[in-house]
Amino acid sequence: MADITITHTRAEGTLIRGSEPGDGILQLLNPYGFRYARSVGFIYLRGSRDRAADTRRIRGAQAALEAHGHAVTLSIDETLRRPFREAEEERYQRAGARAVRLDRRADRLQESSDAKWTEGRRIAAGYQGEPVKVDHHSAGKHLRELSRARKLFGQSVAEQREADRCRGLADAAATFEDGRKHVGTTLRRLDRLRADKARIERQMEATVQVAERVAGTSAAVDPETLVEDLVRLDADHFDLCEQIREWEAHVEQAEAGGAQVWRPEDFTPGDYVGLGERWYLVLRVNPKSLTVPKSVDWRARVYNRDNQLGTRTSTLSYDKVTGRMSGQEMAAKLAAEDITA
Repeated sequence: MADITITHTRAEGTLIRGSEPGDGILQLLNPYGFRYARSVGFIYLRGSRDRAADTRRIRGAQAALEAHGHAVTLSIDETLRRPFREAEEERYQRAGARAVRLDRRADRLQESSDAKWTEGRRIAAGYQGEPVKVDHHSAGKHLRELSRARKLFGQSVAEQREADRCRGLADAAATFEDGRKHVGTTLRRLDRLRADKARIERQMEATVQVAERVAGTSAAVDPETLVEDLVRLDADHFDLCEQIREWEAHVEQAEAGGAQVWRPEDFTPGDYVGLGERWYLVLRVNPKSLTVPKSVDWRARVYNRDNQLGTRTSTLSYDKVTGRMSGQEMAAKLAAEDITA
C-alpha cells in the first residue's frame, strides 16, 4: 500500500503524488478524470487548473484509494492562485505549440497518403484493367497486386481524412488567440462573467444568512464548513473580478485602436442595423439589444415593415452588430438599386 497525497490549488490544479507507474493507482482514478503526466511524473485531474476544486471527483478518488487500503492525505487551498494574465498567456502559447504540432502531423500524413495513392495507381496502371487469367500461372501475383493496390488506396483515404482533421484542428489552434480577443466575443464573455459574479455574490449573501438563521439550533452550520464555503466563494469572486477587469481593459484598448463597439446611444428607431450582409430596421433601442422585425422572406437582404411577418419581432444584441445606416441612407441605397436594376 502507498501513502498518497492529493493536493489542489488554483495555481497548479489537482495533483496526486506518491504513485509509481504500474502500481494500479491510475486505474483506480481513471473513472474520475485523472491522467498521468509523463513529463513531470505525477497524476493530475484534467481541467482543474485555475478553477475551484471539484470536490465530487476528489472525494470520489479519495474514497476509491482508501477502499483499496492506501493512506490518503488531502489538502485543498483555494487561495493559492496565479494571475489571470499569466494563465491567459500560457493558453495562447499552448495553442501556438499545438498548431505547430498538428500542422507537422498533417504534413506527414498528407505525404504518406499521397505516396500510397501514387503507388496504388502505379500498380493498377500496370495491368491497365486487364482481367485476372484464372487458369494462368500469373493469376496469383495478379490477385496479390490488386489486393495490395486496394489496401494502399484504403490507407491513403484514411490518412487523408486524418490529415484533414489535423489541419482543421491546427487552423483552430492558430486562430485561438484572435478568437479569444475578438471584440464581439469579448463583450459576450463579459456579459457572462458579470452574471457569474452577481450569482456568486448572491450565494455568499445567502450562505451567511442561512448560517445566521440556524445559529444556536440543532441545524447550526459547522464553523469550519462555513469558512470553507466562504473562502471558495471569495476565491471565485476574486477570479471573476480580475477577469472582468482584464477583458474590460482589452475592449477599451481595442476601441482606442479603432475597433467599433456598438452601444444603445449609436442607434435610434428608424435606423438600420447590419448583421453580416443583411440589414434590419431598428424598431426599438434596448439597453442590451435592438428590436428588429422578423421577415416573411428569409432570402431578403433588407428586413423592414414591407416584408415583416405580421407584427413579429426579434432582438439583435450589440455584440453581433456589423454596421449602421440611417433611414435616409437606406432609402437612397434602395432607390439606387432600383435604378440599376
